[in-house]
Amino acid sequence: MTDDIALYANQRMALRNAAGTRLVDFIRQLRPRYRIVYRDIGLGYLALALSCLLTAILPSFGISWLVAAAIGAALIGASIAYLQLFIHEGAHYNLASDRQQSDLICDLLVSWMAGTTVGKYRLVHFRHHRELGQPDDSEHTYFFALNPTFLLKSLTGWRAFEVLAFRRGIKGPSRGDRGGALSWPVVLGVCSHLAIVMGSFAVGYWWLALGWIAGVAIVFPFLGALRQLLEHRRPDALAHVNYFAEAHGAYTRLFGDGPIDAVLGGAGFNRHLLHHWEPQLSYTNLREFEAYLLETPLRDHLVSRRSTYWHTFRSLLTAG
Repeated sequence: MTDDIALYANQRMALRNAAGTRLVDFIRQLRPRYRIVYRDIGLGYLALALSCLLTAILPSFGISWLVAAAIGAALIGASIAYLQLFIHEGAHYNLASDRQQSDLICDLLVSWMAGTTVGKYRLVHFRHHRELGQPDDSEHTYFFALNPTFLLKSLTGWRAFEVLAFRRGIKGPSRGDRGGALSWPVVLGVCSHLAIVMGSFAVGYWWLALGWIAGVAIVFPFLGALRQLLEHRRPDALAHVNYFAEAHGAYTRLFGDGPIDAVLGGAGFNRHLLHHWEPQLSYTNLREFEAYLLETPLRDHLVSRRSTYWHTFRSLLTAG
């Protein structure tokens, strides 16, 4: 199976498109489009607000309270999962031209919801870039087969507990991570979640409170784990192989722009292969980067990695 990172690294300096433009010159002129980033974050918060409103009013249309809570959990969890994708953009300093300002914006708009800081996430994520496909990868959910055991652990929160336990052991310096366990984004997150849950109970919308709790604690981490597995697990990976001892290899897919791909793979995750090739690029540049690469000798490789989240889910579930 071709190693995506090695393939690109070996050709990067020599690549030219059909017009003769060198890749390094093309990359140099790309700039983040911050208005698109903030628009997409705003749409995520709008979806979250509408999800809460819909959950609250569903019983007035004859929907049982428990069904309303379940629908709310799915919608709220999906909205939060989408919003949390933007911490990745913040980890690469692409929310503002000034890096400190980018970190502040990320913590204020995104990080607080997960009870972390972008600096802490950066420690984990940069190791993922360095060790992609290797046993020491810090984001290694794709080491596990997509099977009933994985789904059960993810839906019960056990997989999220494993991830948190692993990440607590990752140490190292990171710009923008000056706060400790009780840094202000963490305090803001805890207080905000408590206020939403207690406020919903106080005004009598207990099914909304349950939907919020389940969305945050179950649906959000489940979608995050599933997305990462679908992005990186090789189609020929074997369920019985321990990839903590044997290298899995760097494998990343390209997904489409359909509704599922755009939500589950928001903030450019639907073009995740391209991100691993040029991590510094904003997701707002990945579409034009892809267009450039399709006019180079890497075209066939891009086509071979193209799929959808749904098709990949079905194929890996069958294989697992």
